[in-house]
Amino acid sequence: MQTAFLAISLLLLAAVPAEEGSSPPHDVEVAGAEAGAVRVPSAPGAWGGPRSGREPTLSDRVADYDIRAVLDPVTHTITGREKLTWRNRSAVPIRSVYLHLYLNAFESEGSTFMREQRRHGGFRFEVETRDGEWGYLELGRVEQGGRPAPWAFVHPDGGPETDHTVVRVDLPEAVPPGGSTTLQIDFLGQLPRVVARSGWFDSFHLAGQWYPKIGVLELPGERGATRPRWNVHEYHLHSEFYADFGAYDLEVVVPEGFQVAASGDAVGSPRKGADGVSWRFRAEDVHDVVFAAWNGFAPPLAATWTGPGSPQVRVEVWYPPEFETSAREALKATTDALSYFSRTLGPYPYGHLTVLIPPFNALEAGGMEYETFFTTIGSNEFPLNAEGVTRFITVHEFGHGYFMGLIASNEFEEPFLDEGLNQLWDARMLAEESYRLRLPALARLIGFRDFPLAAWDGERLAGTGRHQADPIAGNSWKRWSGASYGLVYSRTALVFHDLEQVIGTELFEKAMKLYHQRWRFRHPGTADLREAFVDAGADRALVERWFEEQVFANGPVDDRVMKVAAREELPPLGLPDVDGRRQEATEKAREKAVSDAREAWKKEHGEPADGKPGPFPWRNEVSVRRYGVGVPQVVVVTFEDGSVEKLDWPAGERWGHWELVRPVKVRSAQIDAERKVFLDLNKLDDGRTREARRGPAARLALSMGGWIQFLLAVLGSL
Repeated sequence: MQTAFLAISLLLLAAVPAEEGSSPPHDVEVAGAEAGAVRVPSAPGAWGGPRSGREPTLSDRVADYDIRAVLDPVTHTITGREKLTWRNRSAVPIRSVYLHLYLNAFESEGSTFMREQRRHGGFRFEVETRDGEWGYLELGRVEQGGRPAPWAFVHPDGGPETDHTVVRVDLPEAVPPGGSTTLQIDFLGQLPRVVARSGWFDSFHLAGQWYPKIGVLELPGERGATRPRWNVHEYHLHSEFYADFGAYDLEVVVPEGFQVAASGDAVGSPRKGADGVSWRFRAEDVHDVVFAAWNGFAPPLAATWTGPGSPQVRVEVWYPPEFETSAREALKATTDALSYFSRTLGPYPYGHLTVLIPPFNALEAGGMEYETFFTTIGSNEFPLNAEGVTRFITVHEFGHGYFMGLIASNEFEEPFLDEGLNQLWDARMLAEESYRLRLPALARLIGFRDFPLAAWDGERLAGTGRHQADPIAGNSWKRWSGASYGLVYSRTALVFHDLEQVIGTELFEKAMKLYHQRWRFRHPGTADLREAFVDAGADRALVERWFEEQVFANGPVDDRVMKVAAREELPPLGLPDVDGRRQEATEKAREKAVSDAREAWKKEHGEPADGKPGPFPWRNEVSVRRYGVGVPQVVVVTFEDGSVEKLDWPAGERWGHWELVRPVKVRSAQIDAERKVFLDLNKLDDGRTREARRGPAARLALSMGGWIQFLLAVLGSL
């Protein structure tokens, strides 16, 4: 069968224009490697305008798919037949369309994905592709109206000629403005050994980004476009995906004894046919489908969830028998997340939700999201068996169903709108919860002890650091390193957490709910998020400054308490003018006056004690300094008698110095006493006592080291 497809492909390639990548007349432009975060708000009518809920479908469907996939679990191949119906939303005729062939990222070391992997290191858990484990996607028949449609590999981002993840299909008949066309496509997919979201291990198969998938034609006023343009990037190491909404009819054929879990709702019962057992699914108003097939699943766990404005949702968790404990935790986490996200952002619109825990040695298939389907992880091994890890990753992958799924932002060019905002919402939901390492027996035996790590402390550990190379806004491939891309997650959560502290929780939640409601089933850009905050009532100048400093740039926040000191306010030395005569106040005279005053005080009040006034007041000095961008701060000054004073330190002032004459000495000064500013690089210098205390800093430094490797492992699984 593979040989037949190769023969057909070669015949079709003969019809392609000789110069690969050349464009036919009147073709539209294609977004390139410099595309990134959008600073210009989309037009009010972008993507058909906000959905009112009164339309016949949840989304404005653009691309509909009818796919039949026959899986051979021995050769790990998918023989596919696809009927793609696409609608031209633009005002110009479209003579060429573009398709993603994502699986070709795994066909050789010459792909864009693999070349970036050599530079930045492996994907997540750094699984190596060995002999016999490569993957690819081959096109066979490509027809429009029964006529062959020639195609050629193109490289929108200037990637190597050996990258084959995007093709341009030149149509025999142009698609008129507002018209639709249908392509008939035959394809052969070779799944790789599970390496990045998709693939096989033994007889387990997860097919993600596995079929020819059309790019997005953006129109003027949509995400900064000024004329029609195709958005169809190569498959990069850290990039994820972007597609139009539509409806999917999916048939998956597998051998007897295999079970299939997939996006959408099951249609009827599995039926045995000539080439295997057929499982059918229907997914509406989504922009992707995925399926998993295995002969080792335990019977799925199931629950029903209901909430205001949502249909009744059936939740199923598919899992290996050895991960039953993790499966029960994932089921509970999913229903909890349904309640939280529906209440704080908007109703969940689908009637079915599938959760998958991959088996041991297929961990790279875990921690990935699709609408109505996501994968989490289960583990019985240190450190991923830590208490709270399965719950957090489950909540995180579910949350993508809102930010990646319903809002459908462009993950190629603006990954923080999904990964980062989702991380923020997860941390808000789990703010009162923590991780706790389950230490191996030997570690406990020799005296190691675990301690809880709160969700927000985890974000601070991962998201703060000096000299960060890249801001959170920007595309997914133009990054200094894999770690720099990782800031898209935790630093985004910190940036918007701190914005919430500045504008207030009520206004912040109002803005996020407005953003979700306005852009649900559309495709917003960064500027559209900014405008949601302004339209919700936040001060425009404040919001724009915050986005410039913390979203489009990566301004560090580094405020420090530099000095806390006290000295007794004794009579001054010098030659002052007193009633017209100058009389020198000498050191000897002052010593006598001070001694006399102390004796008199002692006779009347007793020996002066800490926290009690004495014969002379104290001049207390507090100094703070700003080493990064400004955020409004309050300096809390505590005195030895327990009294407290609060001093405002405005965002625009680089330093502050106060001298406070009071009856008692200052004990300490603290900025961000309520722990609102999570972006601050070092919370240990947020406070200072008059007398040095080194114990807390030493203990914290020892504690943090034990969590670094754990956090890297968790973030790697997302």
